[in-house]
Amino acid sequence: YVKLHDIVRDVALWIASKEESDFLIKSRLELLNESFEPCKAISLLNREHKVFPEKLVHPNVEILLLNDCDIQGTCFQGMKELKVLSLTSFSSCVISLYALTFLRKLRVLHLAFFEDLSFLGKLTTLECLSLRGTKFEGLADELVRLVNLKILDLTGCRFSSRFPPNVIRRLSKLEELYLKGSSIGEESNDILLEIKFLTRLTALSLSISSSHFIEDFEFPRLEEYNIFLRSTQDKLGFPHPEQWGKFLIGEARKISYEIQGLDSVVNLTKRSLKIEGVFPYNVVSQLLGNLESLQVFDIKDEYIEGLTDQTQQIVSVSVILQNLKQVRIENCMNLEVVFQTEKVEGNEAPPLLSNLKSLRLKRLIDLSCIWELPTQHVRLESLVNLRIEDCPSLKSLFSVSLAQGLVLLEKLKIIGCGELKQIVTELEGDEEEISRSIDSHNSLCFPKLRKVHIENCDGLEYIFPTKMAAQGLRVLTLSIKNCCRLKQVIRVAKGMVENDIVFQQLQFLIFLSSFSVSGCPQLTDSGIHLDAEEAYL
Repeated sequence: YVKLHDIVRDVALWIASKEESDFLIKSRLELLNESFEPCKAISLLNREHKVFPEKLVHPNVEILLLNDCDIQGTCFQGMKELKVLSLTSFSSCVISLYALTFLRKLRVLHLAFFEDLSFLGKLTTLECLSLRGTKFEGLADELVRLVNLKILDLTGCRFSSRFPPNVIRRLSKLEELYLKGSSIGEESNDILLEIKFLTRLTALSLSISSSHFIEDFEFPRLEEYNIFLRSTQDKLGFPHPEQWGKFLIGEARKISYEIQGLDSVVNLTKRSLKIEGVFPYNVVSQLLGNLESLQVFDIKDEYIEGLTDQTQQIVSVSVILQNLKQVRIENCMNLEVVFQTEKVEGNEAPPLLSNLKSLRLKRLIDLSCIWELPTQHVRLESLVNLRIEDCPSLKSLFSVSLAQGLVLLEKLKIIGCGELKQIVTELEGDEEEISRSIDSHNSLCFPKLRKVHIENCDGLEYIFPTKMAAQGLRVLTLSIKNCCRLKQVIRVAKGMVENDIVFQQLQFLIFLSSFSVSGCPQLTDSGIHLDAEEAYL
């Protein structure tokens, strides 16, 4: 049941009318009181219990999707054009669906919680079959007759006895096979041997016990994998991740695998990598060169593989840093530095991190530095969103030169960084250096910055250096909470006279529309308090 605005509904019907298909839109059970004769598709997937009429006129229906419906098998006898059927319920159904065997055009079938599946073997026209979450006493005899099957989904299916061998391999037209969470693969290694005979297979989802994993087994080169290896660390050992690498490096566009006991989860699309628990560098190293998105969670190392020279490298760190667009790192308690390298390959190569758009760091207890990179080869010119949370050892975010390159930064969020003293690093008496650095570039510092939120940063005494505030800050929303040592939003440089201070504040206030502050007892920038359009103190 979907709600649509009247205009959206009318436009959708107008577009659909050009395709000579009839759409009947009614609310819930009202739909069942109508004649379906002109309709090609019926969908009743809401959770409300329904009784599907036994004698409806529906000879043209091609797609029928029903959830939690009381139905009789005879209701399908008049659906000679039916091609797609989905029947799901929240309780076990004992009705006979033998009438489906007369539907010669049926191609796609999805059933859930149906006990009697003895009719399946007669549906020889089926190309797609999904029986997710079903418990069986027997299914092999029926499956082997479905010679035209291209997609088989037995995710979460359990069998009362061992699934017989040489059944799956006989489905020679299979293109996609989904067995994750099913008992197939957990009781023997038969499935590993059988999938090698499926020459048309492009996608595989599989759960398998490590005790049945074949040493030196090499998966076929598919487009998509989802592998769950059930094991404990002492049983698995470390030769196995290298075996996974044999198929990871192929032509696959989407890969994920899980190793139970090692607490390692890797999800990989063509240019995106997610790591949890353990960084299996020997598996993914050859894929890092084209990586655009990297997510790392819960590893215990001091450095992230591929982002620093401190670790073994097959792909150059500089190559990886030139391509990255999104980086997210969380719960890595021993991590000390995120990006680190002393070597940059190629004089004509783009600057390091020049494509980075989003950086999120959270709960990195030992992190003392984000970037240890040759300044002349780094430019954060694409960074739009920066979020730093619960990094209590971090003392600053940017050097002056790095800050100067933040021409697209729009959102800055810093929470729980108790040792943070400066957002932009400046030594005492360096105001002239900052001024020279800014004046030497045509671009303004933080020209796109619109939203700033800072919270629980007890060591922070000011937010923006004076010269930066005057050169182009156009913050719209500024929120500060629980920064007990914060004295100034804009740092007052030594030697500045009162008129200059007021002028700098006014320059900053031109665009500031919302300013909220709480738990900052030493904050003294009264000009900002009074002039913002919305001020919450």
